[in-house]
Amino acid sequence: MAATVHQFDTHLFLIVLTPPISGFQDFIGAWLVAGPESVYLVDVGPASTADPLIDAITALGVDRLDYICLTHIHMDHAGAVGHLARQFPGTPVVCHPKGTPHIVDPERLWQGTLKTLGETGRAYGPMLPVDPSWIATESQLASAPFQLLDTPGHSPHHYAISTNGCLFAGEAGGVCLPLPSDDIYLRPATPPRFFLETSLSSIDRLMATRSETLCYGHFGMREDGMNMLAMHREQLLFWEKMLAVETAGQGMDSVDFANRWVDLLLAEDPLLNGFSQLAPEVQVREREFLCNSVKGFVGYLASLKENPISNFE
Repeated sequence: MAATVHQFDTHLFLIVLTPPISGFQDFIGAWLVAGPESVYLVDVGPASTADPLIDAITALGVDRLDYICLTHIHMDHAGAVGHLARQFPGTPVVCHPKGTPHIVDPERLWQGTLKTLGETGRAYGPMLPVDPSWIATESQLASAPFQLLDTPGHSPHHYAISTNGCLFAGEAGGVCLPLPSDDIYLRPATPPRFFLETSLSSIDRLMATRSETLCYGHFGMREDGMNMLAMHREQLLFWEKMLAVETAGQGMDSVDFANRWVDLLLAEDPLLNGFSQLAPEVQVREREFLCNSVKGFVGYLASLKENPISNFE
């Protein structure tokens, strides 16, 4: 399937990538910054959509990349990195140091993806390895036209990228999906293992940039970025308060337990009100991710009872 391209200004493009999975339309994208002095990608999508991504870049008249940037190494963000590195040889690959070993030798990452995501992970496709010599060096990063922000929470190997008043947040600011109305659908991306304090600190780091233009990993752009981040911060605290009433007992890891809490959060969290406007197949996808985020929160809260002093990553 050909990739759709949305242009937001003269130099900023969102390339929409649709893997062969029901309900995954308008969910995964690669951001292309094609400025007069520097051209780079932020995230590359899964391996299964590498060809449409390359075709879209070529159709935009781009014949070089100065950087290939990964916010984190999950397969829906980084799976095509080996394909892109081969298409644009010599381009420095920007990856969090904790994630670099997994893109150089992705077999463990691939097996973990299959174990966690099953058929969804298989549809993403396996990552091609990245040669260690392709990883961006300190000197290459020193001259980069962007700033890397260490923003763990969604994953321990997460960067956000700040440049010229624009913030590419990956999933550090949650997931914000487009709706057919002006309503908001904003949800946490807090899979196990999740640490609330770590995520809140990362949001504070994002907000310190004062960047009003916020580009989400999932999905699209908001021009009220500081407001969105502030709302998401309060949302995480709301979820903590809601879920703290039940952090012990049998069945916490069960599908029924997570679904029960998803139903309650959909009813009580105003930032999830837009769920009903999502297409039915997208609702199925979102329920799965919401369940995973609930499990992350519950695991965090349970760990506080076991070890209330040390709960940071």
